Amino acid sequence: MDKITYGDVWKKLSGVDCSKNAKSKNGLTYLAWNEAWALLMDHYPESTFAYLDNEVYPDGSVSVVCQVEIHGLTRRMWLPVMNYANKTIPSPSSRDISDNKMRCLVKTIGLFGLGFHIYRGQTQPEDMIDDDSSQQVAKKVAAPAVVQKTNKKSVAVTGKVAEGVKKEAQEKSQAKSDEEFYLSWTDDDAQVWVDKMFEVAEKFAESPDGARSQWQANKKTIDHLTTNHPKAYESLKEKFTNLSNKLKTKEGNNDE
Repeated sequence: MDKITYGDVWKKLSGVDCSKNAKSKNGLTYLAWNEAWALLMDHYPESTFAYLDNEVYPDGSVSVVCQVEIHGLTRRMWLPVMNYANKTIPSPSSRDISDNKMRCLVKTIGLFGLGFHIYRGQTQPEDMIDDDSSQQVAKKVAAPAVVQKTNKKSVAVTGKVAEGVKKEAQEKSQAKSDEEFYLSWTDDDAQVWVDKMFEVAEKFAESPDGARSQWQANKKTIDHLTTNHPKAYESLKEKFTNLSNKLKTKEGNNDE
């Protein structure tokens, strides 16, 4: 029997149809660790995996290292222990590390070609975990900042969360910052925020400068839309352009 090469393994595993085994979460397709391992066993039942010593960093974060061997061929991959927002977890719990090891296993198997096409252009396997008992952090749309006039100066205040955001998401959300909210948004979530943002802008902006103030008060969120939700951003930009033109016309009429 000819010696199996990395190319042989890649050709076989990259050609495996994983569509029936893949799952979806938050609009992304992924392959759960148990499905990935079962498919690997179907083709190379002698495969083994092992974990090397964890790498611990000065800030308390941890990376796990997984190694998969197929017919004497070895691939090794590492993965930081991260939360749902893909941020490292300082001093992660044993459960965090255990979950991350299974994510890393899928990633390492992917280096041999299995399920590689699923993640190309979408997400990495470590971003997903097929475990309903793991901590689930519901998505929440951050309320837009609202600039209101006072006798002294404009101040930013927090408005109510946009209508259309599910109560369940509000109750379960444990995100600790607006940035984490952004990272969990779908395109629909982004559009909900845009609609609410424009609603409050229409209510409080009395001049083009007022409209610009509303925009600046929410610039961090808007910058996120620019990169991650371009359609929502273009929608907001168009709304604000029309509002600004409307306020300019109104301002001009008042000057006459």
